[in-house]
Amino acid sequence: MLCLGVAATTVAMAGQHVRLVTIINSYKFLRDEAPSINLLMGRLIQRSDFYRIYSDKASAFSNIGAVTSGGSAVMLRFRNPDGSTQDTVIAFEPTGARPGLNLYNRTGSGWPGVPDWTVSSRPTAVNFSNDTGILLIQVTGPDSEKITYVGNSE
Repeated sequence: MLCLGVAATTVAMAGQHVRLVTIINSYKFLRDEAPSINLLMGRLIQRSDFYRIYSDKASAFSNIGAVTSGGSAVMLRFRNPDGSTQDTVIAFEPTGARPGLNLYNRTGSGWPGVPDWTVSSRPTAVNFSNDTGILLIQVTGPDSEKITYVGNSE
């Protein structure tokens, strides 16, 4: 009888463990990706001298059609020590079969065809807006979790 009680307790504890791991994994985006996105976006936006929101990457690359809300791309302008400027676009776009938040740096020959690097490949939506005079970045994760970052340039 004691063995049966120990076995039942072990099975119950194993079931609890599986449920707990499942719950913890459902917060993987908020636990693992969100802090990294915050760190990268915060530093980039804080260092920029200027930002402008666009509805998509193509509009940002052509510098046409800036919007104040509903944007999926933001152009950042940085001033270099020699007085020149560097333009960077951070755009949410589908990359292959998965969406991604990608960064592009303009070079002397123009905008690259592929991103210089990916901030995160886990978001399912990113919305840039500036309705209140402050840049708001709302990122939606794979399980519809939403987190809003606030940033402002210098």
